[in-house]
Amino acid sequence: MTGERTDLGKQAGRALKALAEAEISHVVIGAMALAVRGLPRFTRDLDIVVMVEEAFPALRALEAAGYHSVAPVTEADGPEPMYVLEHEDGAEVDLLVAAAEPESSIVSEAESALVFGVSAPVASLEHLLLMYLYSNQPKHLGDFARIVTETEVDLARVERYLSEVHPEMLETLARRVDEARNPPAPPARPPRRNG
Repeated sequence: MTGERTDLGKQAGRALKALAEAEISHVVIGAMALAVRGLPRFTRDLDIVVMVEEAFPALRALEAAGYHSVAPVTEADGPEPMYVLEHEDGAEVDLLVAAAEPESSIVSEAESALVFGVSAPVASLEHLLLMYLYSNQPKHLGDFARIVTETEVDLARVERYLSEVHPEMLETLARRVDEARNPPAPPARPPRRNG
């Protein structure tokens, strides 16, 4: 936390409108999607996924909306897996570029919801579980656990998807769901020291 104030809502809305007007297929994921689905988590950025063929059109649309990549963008080299874009007001968009599953299904199946007053495609809880399944980042493991324990997520739908597309991940899903529902006990506190 820098203590600086950002106008994330206004600028995120501007970014989402720019992508919609440019007819870029995309989906909102991460903390913003969790918040829309009833699990708020603090964030200072907007996470968006596009497929690889939409990467450069998305970057151009976001640039037209006042966002600029923090690293140079060279189209001749092909798209990077992720771009961090900043607005002069301090808002940030993380643009994730995907080439396969589960992201292609997530982008094509996303349903619209209001994000800062703008209608945008937002990942479902089931889609978020799929994305977090392929990550070991602590915040994603925590988000996975919250979805499993605090919502009515349709785990059977996630299992059906994995059975058809990535059956090797069914065991990982079962293990993570069990860990979410039955977390290990915290370590014992050391005894109080006298003195």
